[in-house]
Amino acid sequence: MKPVKALLPVSRWILRITILACLLMLHGKTILALQYETQPFYISLAFVLFGVLLFAGGFTSKPSLTVVSALLLSLLFIYYIYLGFVPQVTLPQLYNLMFLSVSVYFMSSVNK
Repeated sequence: MKPVKALLPVSRWILRITILACLLMLHGKTILALQYETQPFYISLAFVLFGVLLFAGGFTSKPSLTVVSALLLSLLFIYYIYLGFVPQVTLPQLYNLMFLSVSVYFMSSVNK
């Protein structure tokens, strides 16, 4: 059976929407608490900002916005994996690895 290549743009948009929605759900409460003096506020703000930029990069013809925001999201997810590392497989580590793989995908693919 051959793959349905016509669904590739749809799947990219579903990935963009999903990663933005998940980042908003995971980090929205921290941002809405408005505790400017804390480090988690700025990390959460960076996650949401780069998620919005990744989503907005899909509307541009040049891939630079998508690539840069995906690179910065990847670095943030690597940082989160490093912070929460334990020598066993946990659900938050799997989530961060999944989001990291989506970010690397957008970093390596172009807008179409």
